[in-house]
Amino acid sequence: MDTLIDFVLTIIATAGVSAALLLAVGWLLRTWIGERFKASVKHEYDYRLENLKAELRREGDANLAELTSEIDRQADKLRIASASFSEVQKVIIVRKIEAVEALWLAVLEGRRLMPGSILTTDVLTRSELKNAYSGLLGPELRSIEFGIISKFFASVEDHRPFLGEVIWAQFAGFHGMLGRIIYLFREGKKDPEKLIWYEDENIQRMIDALLGDSLLSEFRSLSHSRIQWLNVQFDRQLFKTLDQLLSGREFGEAALRHAESTLATVSKAAPSL
Repeated sequence: MDTLIDFVLTIIATAGVSAALLLAVGWLLRTWIGERFKASVKHEYDYRLENLKAELRREGDANLAELTSEIDRQADKLRIASASFSEVQKVIIVRKIEAVEALWLAVLEGRRLMPGSILTTDVLTRSELKNAYSGLLGPELRSIEFGIISKFFASVEDHRPFLGEVIWAQFAGFHGMLGRIIYLFREGKKDPEKLIWYEDENIQRMIDALLGDSLLSEFRSLSHSRIQWLNVQFDRQLFKTLDQLLSGREFGEAALRHAESTLATVSKAAPSL
C-alpha cells in the first residue's frame, strides 16, 4: 500500500503541485486507503464469522436432532418394557388369585372330608375317648378310610409356584397334621392310647412348627374342642399370609426359613402316616 501511495505522490510532485498540497493529498490517500483496508478486513472477518456461526448452528441442530432421536428411541423402549412388564404382572396376579381360590376350596373340602365321628370326639373326656370304639361311635370309627388323606391336598400343589413356599408350608403342614390325626384314630382300634391324639409327639411337633411355642402351650392346656381350636388358628394364620401375598408384599428371609423348617417337620412325621 505504501508503494502505491509513493507512486501517486511522485506523479503529483512532477506535476508541480506545492509541498503543502502534496502533504495533504498524501495524508488523505493514506487515510482513505487505510479505511478501505480496515473495511475489507472487517467484511472478511464478518463473513467468516457468519459462516462459522452457520456451521456451528448446523452441527448443533444435527446433534440436537440426533439426541432427540436417541431420547425418543429410549422412551419407546421404556414404554414397550413397561407395557410388557404390566402384562406379565397382570397374568401373575390372575394366577395368584386362582391359586388362592384353589387353596381355599381345598381347605373347605378337607373339612368336609374329615370324618364326623372324629369331630364328635372333640367333646369327649380322655377316658371317654379311649373307649370310643366300644361306644356308639365305634361303627363309624371303624369305617374311616385312610385314603381320604390324599384327597386333602386336591390339586393345590399345582398352584404352589404362585402361592409361594410360606403359604404352601402352612397348608401342607396343617393338612399333614389332619392326616396324622386320622391315622391315629385308625390305629386306636388296636391301641386305645393312640386315640389320645393330642398327646402324640408328632402332632405336638407339627403344632409347634406351624403355630409356635406359645400357641402349643395354649393347645396343651385345652380340655376339649381341640380340632376346632386348630381350625381357627390355621384360618387366622392363613388369612394373614394370603393378605400379604395378594397385596404384593414379599415374605422375608425368616418366613422362608420357617416354611422350610415346617415342611421338614411334616416330612419327618410322614413315615408314621
